[in-house]
Amino acid sequence: MNKKWDQTLKVLWDRSRFTSYFYQPVQISENNDIPTLALTVYSSRLVLYYNKDFVDNLYFEYLMGLMVHEMFHVLLNHDHRIVPGGDPFLQNLAQDMTINSYLDKNDEYFFSHQGAYMFDAPVLQLPPGLPMIPVKFYRETGNHDPRWEEVYRWLKNRKDEEPLKTDGSIADFGGEDDPGSGSEKTDDPAGMPDDERSKLPPPEKNNSGFEGIGFTDSEGEDLATGIHLFRNGDLQSLIESKKKQVIALAERDFICKEERMFCDIRSIIERIEEVDTTSWRREIKSIVDYSSQSEEFIYTYSRFNRRFFAGGLYAPGRVFRHMDHLTVAVDVSASMVTTPRDLEAAFGVIEALMGKYIIHLLCIDEEVFVPEKKDEKFIKGEGTRPYLYRRGDWQYIRTGSSGTTFFEPLFNDFIKGHREMLMVITDGYIYDMDRLKKYSPTLWVISADREDSFTPPFGKVVHIRHQ
Repeated sequence: MNKKWDQTLKVLWDRSRFTSYFYQPVQISENNDIPTLALTVYSSRLVLYYNKDFVDNLYFEYLMGLMVHEMFHVLLNHDHRIVPGGDPFLQNLAQDMTINSYLDKNDEYFFSHQGAYMFDAPVLQLPPGLPMIPVKFYRETGNHDPRWEEVYRWLKNRKDEEPLKTDGSIADFGGEDDPGSGSEKTDDPAGMPDDERSKLPPPEKNNSGFEGIGFTDSEGEDLATGIHLFRNGDLQSLIESKKKQVIALAERDFICKEERMFCDIRSIIERIEEVDTTSWRREIKSIVDYSSQSEEFIYTYSRFNRRFFAGGLYAPGRVFRHMDHLTVAVDVSASMVTTPRDLEAAFGVIEALMGKYIIHLLCIDEEVFVPEKKDEKFIKGEGTRPYLYRRGDWQYIRTGSSGTTFFEPLFNDFIKGHREMLMVITDGYIYDMDRLKKYSPTLWVISADREDSFTPPFGKVVHIRHQ
């Protein structure tokens, strides 16, 4: 193994026990088909492939920073959480930006742990020129602790507005005629017992070569960052097992438990594993509770009816009070990408409100209409009286044949003069958004399948999320 790895692993043991524990079961293997380095799974174990020239010419502090960077890709389940059908380059760029910005923000604290240094702790250093989250992202979103998915959506919406400062390339590394040096015997990482080393054969030949994504600068030179190799999603359970082993080992080490970043890393892992997908439901309920009130007359026995009281009859009287109403408009156009799963999730929240709210249902494609139930589905009704939603009615909603959605009939005509809360369930692809008249108590509930951001001219927005 390259002597620089010995030096780096030794220093890591003193500075960051957790990072050292992470890399102890990782096999480090030279492979010059990879321009920089890449951490991946091979033959049921983690392997860090590296380019010898790249490592030889890299300052060992930068190499240590890249090892931490690659470790975070595994800890944060980045391959597992990839967005299906998305832009692979932008997704990997967003992942790199998120990790680099986090490490840059915590560079003075990463190696700090109680009683280790008499003076200032060493600073974690990353190679210069690595992609960071743009300052413009923080200004526009106000989000200073984003997940990579949020950065990815922001980048995708601006892909055509301005050139990205970091170019990308999708490449095949190696091939049938050039398997590289992955078949050569290499020593195992430091810290592994001698009797265990003989049980781990070196990585086998990769006859199909490596396929992945790398970053280059504007002049086509490889950036000093890792290569994102594509891997089989079935390996996720193996990676999860490795992570749990590392955490369990680290928690038994008193020195490691005193490391500030170990506590942060553990909390980050827990936050990723237990993503709260119920918060959007609570947000809907909170917005509806705050906004959905209208006025109407009701009859109640708390006040007698004077017309019948003189005749000795006690009948309920009419009183004027605030009643909670909610109008739900569902986009049923053919362009709608909301799946039945999304409808069920959204109306699950709505049905939880039925004990307190009177819910009116509308449908909208090229025009708005009150639905009418016929043959186990909703059709366009002839009347104008509101349809009172009942539990399970969402199952009768069908996608229409039109590929166009116009919301002008809803906001500019139908809802005119109303005061109740309006909830709109849609994918957000609306053709006449700029012509809508403002209706303040509006809540836009957006399909989980929509990747682009949605910014309406008024109202609040909640995105459906699934576990």
